[in-house]
Amino acid sequence: MSTPDSLLKKENTKSVESISKVQLIIVVSDVGDIQYVSSTCEALLGYARADLIDTRLENWINSEDLYLIESLIYQPSHQTHCYFRMKRKDGTLVWMEAVLSEVKSSTGEEKEIVLMLSRTSDYQNSTNQERGTTIAMPTSQRRKNEDLQTDEDYSAYDLIEYLPNGVFIFVDGIIKYVNEAGTSMLGACHKEQILETSVYEYIEENYHGIVEKRIKSVQQGYRVGQMEQRWKRFDGRAIDVEITSNHTTFKGKPASFVMLVDISHRKSFHKILQNSRERFRKLVQNSIDTIGVICEEKWTFINESGLKMLEVDNYGEIFGKSIYDNLPKDDFEKIWQEVHEQHNGTKLPTFEQEWKTMKGNAIHTELVGIPTTYLGKDAMQVIIRDITERKQAEALMLQSEKLTVAGQLAAGIAHEIRNPLTAIKGFFKLLEREMEEKKEYFDIIESELSRIELILSELLLLAKPHQVYVHPVSVHSLLKDVTTLLETQAIMNNVWFDLKLKANSPTIKCDENQMKQVFINLIKNGIEAMPSGGTIYIDTEESGDEVVVTLRDEGTGISEDIIKRLGEPFFTTKTTGTGLGLMITFNIIKNHHGTVNVTSEVNKGTQIEVRFQKA
Repeated sequence: MSTPDSLLKKENTKSVESISKVQLIIVVSDVGDIQYVSSTCEALLGYARADLIDTRLENWINSEDLYLIESLIYQPSHQTHCYFRMKRKDGTLVWMEAVLSEVKSSTGEEKEIVLMLSRTSDYQNSTNQERGTTIAMPTSQRRKNEDLQTDEDYSAYDLIEYLPNGVFIFVDGIIKYVNEAGTSMLGACHKEQILETSVYEYIEENYHGIVEKRIKSVQQGYRVGQMEQRWKRFDGRAIDVEITSNHTTFKGKPASFVMLVDISHRKSFHKILQNSRERFRKLVQNSIDTIGVICEEKWTFINESGLKMLEVDNYGEIFGKSIYDNLPKDDFEKIWQEVHEQHNGTKLPTFEQEWKTMKGNAIHTELVGIPTTYLGKDAMQVIIRDITERKQAEALMLQSEKLTVAGQLAAGIAHEIRNPLTAIKGFFKLLEREMEEKKEYFDIIESELSRIELILSELLLLAKPHQVYVHPVSVHSLLKDVTTLLETQAIMNNVWFDLKLKANSPTIKCDENQMKQVFINLIKNGIEAMPSGGTIYIDTEESGDEVVVTLRDEGTGISEDIIKRLGEPFFTTKTTGTGLGLMITFNIIKNHHGTVNVTSEVNKGTQIEVRFQKA
């Protein structure tokens, strides 16, 4: 194989150093419109800033170099460095070295490209045509020595032949040289499969236009910088490569010295990260709970559920707004302190917190805070669940229980008072006949007795049962709702629920609210019977035409004598009880044609078995 001239001769190629001093800054939109130009524009190009702003960047770049800048701005790439010629007001062209950086908006929907420009230090006129137009063009000052030692020649050749990256030499798009790594990269068995073939056979078609211009520019001595391309192997598989092109000669002809780095694994890894990020984004955005990030006492992120919870129409109404618009300052500072005091591995605390929406409505929530950072600053990620409806349901059930207890209590009081009152009124009538001279006193007493009777009648009216709505209800749904409602109280008392809902047809006809009241009372009694904590076992099964619900605790148990009195009004073993809870519970079960059986063993626990007819 012929050895490339440039690989057999020493070269002293002057490289362009990194920009040490930016001479011109231009900011363009993602479609190439110039939005900002630094004040040095007039000194460098001869144009005033106003001449360039709101115009297209391509209007100020030599047409032959447009493909260089287009490959950076209009195509996604990791390339951030290039060279091109810009037009001066006096008609000349000046070579510029550009470093690009991308700036995105907070939403990621808009971006701007910042070009930091400097005149290249390596420029001179190289052709008569270029001298006529005074184009400053970078060239390589080569010093040739025809008397190189043979061992030195082959040492340089071996160095390139066995580089880990692919090395190619193109002359007018035809591959004249490829090293071992390049052969392996394209999946060829030997170099002859590649030599003397067109480079365009291996490059995806949408890159052909840019590659043709790059080859032409390199062979003319221009610098073109790095570029990412997609090449095809002999087995048909596509690979992503990063290309660096430089000018050289091959057998006296201008050529391109090209180095390829296979970045397929890097691109695949980037894609995996991007897919993972996209899955995480969808998970966060579609969560039914609010997920947000708070930094420096302001909202910096919130998902769709958060917008609905806080009653805002778009992200602009919440991003950057103070958290104190939704949360009292003292409450937020307490949450922030507790969250950031948590050590790694410690269970994160849950807070019950009332929030205020942007429309001024109050909502009740459960909140978990996670310490994090945002742009290098301490921040807090919050997961918020709206429990307003649950709180309202708890309040309604509590109110319902209070009304029921008040009614039962009123009935008991009314009956207890009415009996002696009847006797008093009877004897009062007898005395009235014998003491006519004090009749006005008797009138007053009779009026007050009538008033007492009226009050008792109102108490009995309160004790009358409310209208019920009997319909088919799943016992399993009832038990799940009740255990969810009592879960917080159970956890606070170190009590756990063990549900084994095995009934295949657990539907009964009942008033749903009253039946919930039954299981709430029974389970609450079980929780209170275990001051040291334990487990409440809740089972369902079928027995003929009946659905059987069994509740078993691990409490202190009760004796047979006390079991016989359960359900009696005003009988209780609790220091603060009224004895009405089980009375109400047993009455509801009885009104639904159900039965209840209580068994217990002291110091082992109590079991309550409730039976209802299937719907």
